Amino acid sequence: MGIKFAHLPAGYITCRLLYSTFEKRIHAYSTYLFWGLFGAVAPDLDRFLQVMSDSSDETLKHDYFTHYPLFWLLLCMISYMWLSSSNNQNPVSAFMFSLGGFIHTILDTVIGRISWFAPFSQEKYGIVSLVRYYDPSRLPDFWNFGYLLDFLIILWAFTLWSKSRKGKEGRGSAEL
Repeated sequence: MGIKFAHLPAGYITCRLLYSTFEKRIHAYSTYLFWGLFGAVAPDLDRFLQVMSDSSDETLKHDYFTHYPLFWLLLCMISYMWLSSSNNQNPVSAFMFSLGGFIHTILDTVIGRISWFAPFSQEKYGIVSLVRYYDPSRLPDFWNFGYLLDFLIILWAFTLWSKSRKGKEGRGSAEL
């Protein structure tokens, strides 16, 4: 169990915060946004892999390569190198996709447990494990923190979206 509803809003926040950095390279904002949002939920494609393998065991969640932070970090580094050597939108899209996937695994570490060093080690790490180990009496508070974090990310994304809608009316822009 990890952050439940905030992955897509976190992808939107990432796209909005980095837009000015890549603005000159972005020819189609919808493409930029698509790849950022798709990357934010791409690690959960492991659910499809689980169905395809006919496994109904929920314990396998987060055990596929799509939830390996090192996989997403490697994609981030490759796309960043591509980004450094090219001036078009494709490397921007690749970078936003991989960054979204990496941020997803960070969010899943808050409440869930992720194999941070997979495929080299399958040992799972998570903040909830640390709380359980050091002060189990605080665990109920921590679960509430996870839902609060979910809510705050969604609220932040909604606030950014609302501001962009107001800005559109004033500017008449098709962007954001």
